Amino acid sequence: MKIALLLPRSVIYPSISFDIMDGFKQSLKNMGLEGYHEIVSAGIGVAAKNEEIYDHCEQFLLNGTDIIIAYMNPFSAEFVHPLFESSGKTLIVLDSGYHFPKFSKKLSNAWFISLQGGLCTRVITHKAIEDGFRNFAFSCSFYDAGYRPSYVYAAAAEEKGGSIVFNHITPLKRSDFTLKPLTEFLEKEQETAVLAAFCGDMAEDFFAESSQTSIHYKVYGTGFTSDETWLDKITYPGYNWNAAIAWSRNLEIPENESFVKIMDGIKYGKANLFSLLGWEAAKFIGLENTDFNGMTIQSPRGKVYMNPENGFSEAEIYYATVSKNEDTGNCLLKDIHPSSVTDAEREGLQRNIEYIRTVEANTWLNAYACLES
Repeated sequence: MKIALLLPRSVIYPSISFDIMDGFKQSLKNMGLEGYHEIVSAGIGVAAKNEEIYDHCEQFLLNGTDIIIAYMNPFSAEFVHPLFESSGKTLIVLDSGYHFPKFSKKLSNAWFISLQGGLCTRVITHKAIEDGFRNFAFSCSFYDAGYRPSYVYAAAAEEKGGSIVFNHITPLKRSDFTLKPLTEFLEKEQETAVLAAFCGDMAEDFFAESSQTSIHYKVYGTGFTSDETWLDKITYPGYNWNAAIAWSRNLEIPENESFVKIMDGIKYGKANLFSLLGWEAAKFIGLENTDFNGMTIQSPRGKVYMNPENGFSEAEIYYATVSKNEDTGNCLLKDIHPSSVTDAEREGLQRNIEYIRTVEANTWLNAYACLES
């Protein structure tokens, strides 16, 4: 079987393409399938140019590729899908979950392995409501404002009897970064929690400046805001905060312990969200599988089920506390445990997706966390 990987690039995750590829190959090796498949690859930049992605897919398919694996958004997947439908070949999309699909029916030849970013957002909003908060300040980077968690936070809070009472979007230029408006508001409204959406160095800036204020922020973060690749680098801000995550290197699951050991054997930190996606793609494919409907794999994040109705993977979401690593002074995830509301919030997310289909809503086109300098 010939398999092609379409790999993105990112200045905040410079090893993203290598991580996906290494996760895929190491998973095959771990299953005893090293050398069984022919593997080729191509770069797709920040995965924002559908025509470029289409050209790569077309060329690979003409050259006899059976499966194409690509880190991209659902819009791009829908754009290139006719190629797979007409050729009878298979597309596996590695998906951050930060976009909503426009299509309502399953794409016949496409399946999505998702980090469930939107679902994490709903789950952490539930936690904030459960903790007694009803008023929220939403804070995100200019970059994150262009993705769907910014909408999901507001929708989920309103559905649960809360509301966003203050919005704060940081400037595009990092040199102009400031939390002053947010801090001034929180000093007056101290029973307000912060729903945060940042990633990479933008998350680092958020927590660095929040640590310098006269109050302790009450933060609830989602998805990439609590990504361990960056938490390991971010100085502990002086307060713990709550997160909802797709996976952690500290999950006490046998499959995860094996995954972390194998990937970190290449280089520490190689066990991350992107190598996880590559690892899971290989698990779904196995020997010769190209029909993943209803399939369940045992993943480092637990069971991952491919829903045949929409072609998106479903997995547990975990709660975690971001605390201080006493050895480094930076952040780490602890108290990791499954959310009890994952399934209910998945239904709520589907309602959010269906609503967005009925309105005009802008979004960034590049795959999440893929940024150029």
